[in-house]
Amino acid sequence: MPIKVKEVLSAAAEMAGMSELAKEIESGGAKEETAELLVRCFNLIENEVALDYFPLTAKERLPVHNSEIAYASLSHTPINIVSVTSVSGMGIRFDLLTDSIGLREAVSEAIVEYAFAPVAKKLGDASDFEGKISARLLSLGVAAEFMLARGLFSEASVFDKKYREALRAAAVVRHRLALRARRWA
Repeated sequence: MPIKVKEVLSAAAEMAGMSELAKEIESGGAKEETAELLVRCFNLIENEVALDYFPLTAKERLPVHNSEIAYASLSHTPINIVSVTSVSGMGIRFDLLTDSIGLREAVSEAIVEYAFAPVAKKLGDASDFEGKISARLLSLGVAAEFMLARGLFSEASVFDKKYREALRAAAVVRHRLALRARRWA
């Protein structure tokens, strides 16, 4: 289930001790400059998470013209091309050109897996993140950025520390604990 921007901003305001602002965000009655600042903070945090910690990836099947796939044909603006495979699943070697991906093999279609940056969101939009990245994690980052923008440096530092801890916790791979079978001799 996608995370709503409004939900993250409301939670960030609540964490920052601004429950009136949280209610205004939920009802859509927040002051325009405050709402714009919060949305800008959200976009900064979403970009930071996507570019530095948990890349957003997409996989698309695209036509190939003259052994090239134009970047413009991808649904998102790519940051990193992870892999290019043929429709049958075989890897294809490729070169990154200025405006396209140059394939070293002649195929008519290819599957491109790539990382991309999220587009700027508005108050009514949904985040590109799901799963490990929770609304709480994003709201901690938004609260830190919001406090920093308002000149509340010590409060921003506290929220930034919690945000960084939440990022580390999201990166931890959790395995099921299992006890070895005991043998009685």
